[in-house]
Amino acid sequence: MRRPALERRRRPPWSPSDLIGAGVLGTLAALALVVLVAPSVVVVLISFDGREYIGFPPASLSWRWYRALWNHAQILDAALVSLRVAAHVMLLCLALGVPAAYALVRGTFPGKTALAAFLVSPQMMPGLVIGISVLFFGAYFAFRASHAMLVLSLTVFCLPFVVRIVMARLAGLDPALEEVSAGLGAGRLQTFWRVTLPQALAGVLAGAAFAFIEAFDNVTIALFTASTRGRPLPVELYYLVQYDSSPLVAAVSAFEILLAFAVVAIASRTIGLERIRT
Repeated sequence: MRRPALERRRRPPWSPSDLIGAGVLGTLAALALVVLVAPSVVVVLISFDGREYIGFPPASLSWRWYRALWNHAQILDAALVSLRVAAHVMLLCLALGVPAAYALVRGTFPGKTALAAFLVSPQMMPGLVIGISVLFFGAYFAFRASHAMLVLSLTVFCLPFVVRIVMARLAGLDPALEEVSAGLGAGRLQTFWRVTLPQALAGVLAGAAFAFIEAFDNVTIALFTASTRGRPLPVELYYLVQYDSSPLVAAVSAFEILLAFAVVAIASRTIGLERIRT
């Protein structure tokens, strides 16, 4: 109990260069936080503006645009499409990403590094490139823009999130437990299901949450691969903002921000985000 107090007494005082460095680092961190948070705060405040047009600061606070949003059938249909697409993408990413991550962490086979680089490469490509590539590739086989093409293209984009997060979680697990399970007679599938997966569950759920959010909010890929009869919410919002200058767009954006916060908060409360790396 006395060791921290002794260490604090032995710690040398901060030099002027240390103080300047800490001040610069704190200023940059505060600036980055403002740049990240301020736009979202402005959008949420605009969504409560009672005026007919977008302006800041709000002249009056009102629930008017949220009531209008609830009665806007086109936006509600687009939100249902986005939820359905995000759920399908999340399930596909889990079905492909978890086995791939397990093979990359526990497996020993030629080309393992190249396969890992290939699986996470879509994360380094612009979504615009992925959308156009899938559209052109599908056109060669008469596979047109549709719900299936949208799910497929978003799965390509979101799969690296699941692979990287689950790999990080699996790499932190002790393989001795799996060896003990195998030594007791359990098969590989039984060991994975009863020993490995429960320990990696935090990473799996975190990867699923990130895949769901990315699939729900993505617009660059959806612009090229979504069907015109079943446009997801980001695409509907993109077309709406070109012809509608009311705070209705801000109300939709506020709902998307709330959804993202809700998913992250649930993940943090249920699995603990700090457990992903350990």
